[in-house]
Amino acid sequence: MHYQPSYRSQEIPRLLPPSDSVPVTGRELRFSSLDDYRQVEIPERVVSGYDEAATRYSYAVNCMVCHGQSMGGDGAILGYMTRGPFPADLLLPITQDSADGELFAFISNGGRQGMAAMERGKESASPMPSFQYLLTEDERWMLVMYLRSQ
Repeated sequence: MHYQPSYRSQEIPRLLPPSDSVPVTGRELRFSSLDDYRQVEIPERVVSGYDEAATRYSYAVNCMVCHGQSMGGDGAILGYMTRGPFPADLLLPITQDSADGELFAFISNGGRQGMAAMERGKESASPMPSFQYLLTEDERWMLVMYLRSQ
């Protein structure tokens, strides 16, 4: 809901931390190309601390409105969309065949469209938000694990 224009006019500008700041949990690795993300694997700390119930709730809050309960891209928002790109069907082979690092990049940067824009140095016009600003690195990795478990 935060990314809807109707709310932006009613909010003060979001202040992001300085680009060179380091959170107390350590700096997240950010890559500039999908090829670099392909090589990244799910961190062991995430695998050992995976909480499916919490991640299912995170999916329900952040993803279900677009991708749907069945992950088929048939969420409630689809009835309000008149032009694409439409939400991805997360069960299609193109998604399932993606590397874990690629899925992480898509979640972090606003889907395939957002990732492509980021690679070109452009601002994303993707309807999917860049969850790197909304979810922690571990929460995004857990969503990758949740997608794989479905």
